Amino acid sequence: MTKTSKGLGRREFARLASSSLAVAIPATAAPAKDASPSSLVVRVHSSKATKPWDYAANAPWDHTVEMTTEQPGKIRERYYDFIDEKTVALMLRRGLYEFTGMSSAAAALKTFLPGFDPAQKFTLKLNMNNASFNPAITTNRMDQTMPLVNAVLDVLIDGLGVPAANITLLDASRYLHPVIMKGRCRHAGVHWIDSQSPDRWDPSESVKFTRDTPAPGGNFWMPKGYTQADHILNFCLFKAHGCGVTGAMKSHFGSIPSPKFLHEGMGQKSYIADLCATPSIRNKVRLNIVDALFGNWGGPVWAPRPWLTFSEPSPNSLFFSRDPVALDSVMLDHLAGELKAQGPKAPAHVKEWVETTTFLEYAMRHHGLGVHERKPYNRISYGTVEV
Repeated sequence: MTKTSKGLGRREFARLASSSLAVAIPATAAPAKDASPSSLVVRVHSSKATKPWDYAANAPWDHTVEMTTEQPGKIRERYYDFIDEKTVALMLRRGLYEFTGMSSAAAALKTFLPGFDPAQKFTLKLNMNNASFNPAITTNRMDQTMPLVNAVLDVLIDGLGVPAANITLLDASRYLHPVIMKGRCRHAGVHWIDSQSPDRWDPSESVKFTRDTPAPGGNFWMPKGYTQADHILNFCLFKAHGCGVTGAMKSHFGSIPSPKFLHEGMGQKSYIADLCATPSIRNKVRLNIVDALFGNWGGPVWAPRPWLTFSEPSPNSLFFSRDPVALDSVMLDHLAGELKAQGPKAPAHVKEWVETTTFLEYAMRHHGLGVHERKPYNRISYGTVEV
C-alpha cells in the first residue's frame, strides 16, 4: 500500500497556495449565501484527501503501533500516514471560501478574526483525547492529525504574518505527542500546552453550571491559553461519544482540569453547554473545523472505522462552521445515518447515545449558543462542495 509523504515543506506549500486556485475553487463556484453565517455548515469533500487504508488488516483497532510487552504491535500502518497534505490544504482554502467568497485563504481567514493584528495571541485547540501519554508509544486511536493543523498554521504564519511565538497549540488535559504531533509540525517556535505544561490554568475564569452540578466536584478553570488569547480556532473530530457526538462542543473537555467528572450522563446534562458558555469559549472561538478525513462511528476511543454512508470508506471530509451547535447537530445526523446503515454491527450503546442526547437543545434554548435541529433542516444551511 502506498503511503503519502510525511509532510510538505513550507516552500512547497507556498508554491501550492499560489498556483492551485483553479483546482481548489472552480471558476463557476460561488460561496454559500443563503444563510446567516451563524447557521451555515459546510462540508468539503475530496476523494484524494486520503489514500486507501486497509481497515480489515488493521483490526482490532486498539493496538499500539510499536512492539510492547502489553501489546504485540501488529499494526505498522499509521492511519494518519495515509493523508494527502496538499489536498487538505486545498480543502481548507475551499471551506474558507464558502463563507467569504475570497479565493485567498489568508484573506478569508482574516475575516473570521475581528480586529486582527499579527501581534495578537492565537490558540489552536486540538483534541488529543486518545493520546498515549508515553513518548515511546504511538497508537492508531483517533486523534487530531497534523496535516490540517499545518495547513492552518501556514495560513496564519506565512499568509497573515503572525509570529509563530504568538500561536499556542493546546489540549491542556491531554498529551501532545513529541513524534506524531510536535515532530510533524512545520513551524518551529509555536507554543505547545498539554498536561505536562506547568502553570497552565487560570482560576479567575471557571465554568458556571446552570442546571446540573457535577459530583464529586473538581476544578473547572479555563486554561491561560484561552483567557490570554485574542482568538481561538477549535479543531474537532468526527466520533461517536457518550453525549452522541464528540464534535465541536465536547472537544472543550480537554480545556479544563477535571473533565472526568463531567462524563456521567453528559448527553442529557447541562455540562457541555455550560462549559461552552464560558466567556473565553463563547466569545473567542472564531471557527470550528472538523478533521473528518477519518471518522469513528463505533465509539470515542479506538481507531477510525470504515463508513457506508460516504462515497469512500473514509469520509475524506472537513466540516466548517461558526456555530458549534449547528455543526454538532449535522454530525449527529451523519452518525445516526451511519449507525442505521451498519445494522447489527452498530453497538447498541452507541445508538442509544445518539438517540437520547439532549445537550444540544439545552445549548440552544438556555444559552443561545447556536441552532439545533435534526434533518430535514430549516434553520441550518448545510451543503457539501467537492475539491
